[in-house]
Amino acid sequence: MPVVVALVRALDGRTRCVDVDIDATSDRDGLDRALRDACARTDARLCPKGAVVRFSSRRSLLGRARGGSTHARAEVTATLIGGKGGFGTQLRTAARRGRQTTNFDACRDLSGRRLRAVNGERKIAEWEARKEEREKEIQAEKMASKQASVSGEARLRELEEKERESYQAERALVNESVNAAVASGIGKAIALEAAKRKMTRATTISMIQRCSFQKHRRPINEQESRAPRRRPERNAEPASTAPKTEEVQEEVELDLKLYSSSVELEALGLDRLKRELTRHGLKCGGTITQRAERLFLLRDKTRDELDKKLFAK
Repeated sequence: MPVVVALVRALDGRTRCVDVDIDATSDRDGLDRALRDACARTDARLCPKGAVVRFSSRRSLLGRARGGSTHARAEVTATLIGGKGGFGTQLRTAARRGRQTTNFDACRDLSGRRLRAVNGERKIAEWEARKEEREKEIQAEKMASKQASVSGEARLRELEEKERESYQAERALVNESVNAAVASGIGKAIALEAAKRKMTRATTISMIQRCSFQKHRRPINEQESRAPRRRPERNAEPASTAPKTEEVQEEVELDLKLYSSSVELEALGLDRLKRELTRHGLKCGGTITQRAERLFLLRDKTRDELDKKLFAK
């Protein structure tokens, strides 16, 4: 028997050399069995279970074996389990068997009636059977809406109570603030009135002391006192040309120690505060409160201790 070296291409893509004993009288199946046995002897993994190994051309193999050639080609293939196909035909057949329409109302049943009439009667019977259930649903909806309205009214009453309580609290706070403001204003008015009275009393005492001091200091001219007073002539000049006899009363120097706050100084008025500030060389502008506060600084401080911004330019 001639020996042929078969170049077998395995499933992994690699090619191996296998020595195969070939009988020239063998048919195709015999050649395949001889090749399978040779692959099994060489390497069992070369042709796994379920795989098929065949020569590429059996006729050329036999011709080469008779002609003395020692090489042939073979390959291992894996077979697929299954039929030959035909699934498309089966699917098309199933599609043809399907329903072409879904409206069968015009059809008749075994008693000869139209299906649309039968279905209509069935739906009416079902609707009549659910009449009691529908009435219960309507009653339940009415009860639910009534409860919702009751709960809404209760919620509104609760909100109204809260709003009333907050209003009462705010009203109490406003009343307290108004009472406090009125009391503060009354206290300031009383303090201002007391300061005015104190200022008036101090001014009166100072004027009395000054007048008494000038009286004791004034010399007495006995001759003038003894001389009779002359009556003014009838044909005298008008009073406009007569010498003035009224003396300008000088303001008493202000004693700041007599005042305990700048509020009391406001009783002097804008003009008096302006004159006092001008006399001390301070700025005399602003409101009466600003002038009083500026002048009250001289009560406990000297001019050198004051801020330079307070002095007039």
